[in-house]
Amino acid sequence: MLKKTLPIIIGCLIGMYALVEFYVPHYHAKELMKEILDYAAILGAAAFVLGAINVFQVSWPKIRRREEDWQYKVVMLVAASAMLLAGVSWEALRGKDDAPVVQKTASATSALVIDTEPGVEVTVNGRALSPDYLKELGGDAQALTRGEAVTLAVPAGEYALGFSRRAIGYSAPSSTVVLAAGERAAVRAVPSMQWGKDGRVKTWLYDYVFAPCNSTMFALLAFFVVSAAFRAFRARNTEAALLLGSAIFILVGMAPFGRLISDSLPDIANWIIEIPSNSGRRAIMMGAAIGGIATGLRIILGLERSHLGEG
Repeated sequence: MLKKTLPIIIGCLIGMYALVEFYVPHYHAKELMKEILDYAAILGAAAFVLGAINVFQVSWPKIRRREEDWQYKVVMLVAASAMLLAGVSWEALRGKDDAPVVQKTASATSALVIDTEPGVEVTVNGRALSPDYLKELGGDAQALTRGEAVTLAVPAGEYALGFSRRAIGYSAPSSTVVLAAGERAAVRAVPSMQWGKDGRVKTWLYDYVFAPCNSTMFALLAFFVVSAAFRAFRARNTEAALLLGSAIFILVGMAPFGRLISDSLPDIANWIIEIPSNSGRRAIMMGAAIGGIATGLRIILGLERSHLGEG
């Protein structure tokens, strides 16, 4: 009962409500649907965790028994663990705060003292602290380059300060300093390396490991596609001959030298892509959509039970 019937009842009720909700304009119906979608998102996230546990349970025994291709499973588990660790926002877990530290002291003249590390870009009221701007504010143009604190002789007022690095994956601390007359404010901030989805390590792994491996895999797939196309384009019957003729027209028509052969070739290629090809693609999409609707209705009505482990 609890294992088979209850999931079917829940699926039927939720599915029916999702259908009926489209035709009920009351805001309570929308709010309830939003709650259901939130629970669905939570279940989806839990499914990812269960999937990761399942991958480990399947791979680890094969690695321990040194079965065929166990080395690839080691690489997969190590890579997945590395991305998992890199994706955790460790600084948020530690409660680390890299907000600028501001210390104010009395002085004969108003001034801002900016202290940070070399390579950090500083903005004052949205304007980058370039050498020319530093000279304009009475500061040493090369002080920031040397990693030394720079003193800006500025009048009393409100100053929005920002600190950032050119590299991706670092924090960008900022602060607004209200400077009174005869006050000197020393501001120190250093952008720290971030972890998590936008962190430095995860970005580096994605850009310099995952993306090249992905490109390599697609480059290898190109040879398989060419081999499959060669086998598919053999004119063994009328349908294959039509496919072969269309492919030749498109290949030659879309190539740069197609227009050199005839001005009509590119137009014929475009007509094949826009009319017959698009029509076939839309027909396939409509068929898939109708199939999806039929499968959804079967699940809602309890006729489709394969997702519960039944044949």
